[in-house]
Amino acid sequence: MPNTFKSEELVKVQGKTYPVVGGRLRLAHDENKNLSIETNVVQYSEESTVVQASVTTEKGTFNGLGNASVKRDRILSNAILELAETRAIARALRFAGYGVEYTGYEEVGEGKNINEEKQELQTEDQRNSEATKTQISAIFSIAKTLNISNDELRDLVQEKTGKSFSKDLSKSDASKVIRMLKERETVKNQEAKLM
Repeated sequence: MPNTFKSEELVKVQGKTYPVVGGRLRLAHDENKNLSIETNVVQYSEESTVVQASVTTEKGTFNGLGNASVKRDRILSNAILELAETRAIARALRFAGYGVEYTGYEEVGEGKNINEEKQELQTEDQRNSEATKTQISAIFSIAKTLNISNDELRDLVQEKTGKSFSKDLSKSDASKVIRMLKERETVKNQEAKLM
């Protein structure tokens, strides 16, 4: 895909190029007569927050999650809600096809070495560590949105991961469950549009 971002919409960090969310927004506005972006706070505390964004373009509705925490985002620790929302919108726009070849600048964090971060995420220890409170909150929040009872959710989690209780989920397990629920949410949203 050719680079359609303007030079002022791109930022270089440690030799890699990242678009800012404004570039994705411009591309989406340029391509769509009717563009809708809605955000929803999935989880919020003074320490961390998760926001879901839904972007509706002429191609359909695309969802993205964004998170921010005081620990990860020290420089913007007084604005973690806004940062999480910006990240969610950037991801949803990326899923909608705007700058899919780039990770968003807002997702990079505070100048971390990206290759080092990827290696950390891929270690066995990281994959098998306990699911975060944010992940568990996201699972229950999405399930509530889908009107899934706790018993139904337990069955779905067991079917997907082999585990019966959320406290037993690893980060990897929780990610699988969140993806499954988000897919169901996308299908539900598309079915509602057809009615």
